[in-house]
Amino acid sequence: MGHGKAIFGVAAAVALAGCGGPAEQEAGLTADEVIARHVDAIGGAEAIDALENIRIRPEVIEPGFTIFGDYRATREGRVRVDIYAGGERMFSEGIDGDGGWQQAGVGAEFVETTPIARQALAHGIEFNLFGLHDLASRGHRASLFGREEIDGIDYYVLHVAMEDGFERYVFIHPETWLVDRYREVSALHPDIDAEERPAETLQGNFRESCGVLRATETRKVDRETGEEIQRTRAVSVECNLDPASLNIGRNEPATPPA
Repeated sequence: MGHGKAIFGVAAAVALAGCGGPAEQEAGLTADEVIARHVDAIGGAEAIDALENIRIRPEVIEPGFTIFGDYRATREGRVRVDIYAGGERMFSEGIDGDGGWQQAGVGAEFVETTPIARQALAHGIEFNLFGLHDLASRGHRASLFGREEIDGIDYYVLHVAMEDGFERYVFIHPETWLVDRYREVSALHPDIDAEERPAETLQGNFRESCGVLRATETRKVDRETGEEIQRTRAVSVECNLDPASLNIGRNEPATPPA
């Protein structure tokens, strides 16, 4: 299914009142300067670097169905996503010490995840537990693509190139330094359909967890058709939990959402 990767491929962002007036917008900031302002706004590098793990329980709404998820990830590169419908666990996938895996329901056989699905899971770890300031040290790159005006806001646009070839265009608000939206070409559910399509994700309702502000609501739109293809709402966000409570391995018990 691959619902988990589509839910949380987001960089942390925050609204910080009073930053970035017109003079600053005209200053011709570099990519490093834009990233520095963004990182300071969301809580600072120290707070981001202190994140050891994260657990997000989202509601996911798509045309025709609503599901709930339980996403857990660690800075060491382990991740697990459990998907529930009607209170029943319908699908699970993750990356553990033995590699990428997936399971189509309780009691089903564990199988190796597809390369594109494993890649998407890995990207989720990068965007949920690391900051834009970490990109270079982790083998990725960010460059200033330019400015683009949308709805009267002249965004800074960063081109993020991951070491595996994946690309994302991140739109940073010139006054709040929020990551208001991002664009990429990807598969919404790579385990079902590997077709990659251009999409834009709008982010909102920023809240703090462990000293870092992040979007808790998203709306994804197909850029070719203009149709909304997914909405998400984080019911809860927790971080730096006792690792033993995450049950992140493939053979560990899942915890159904309340």
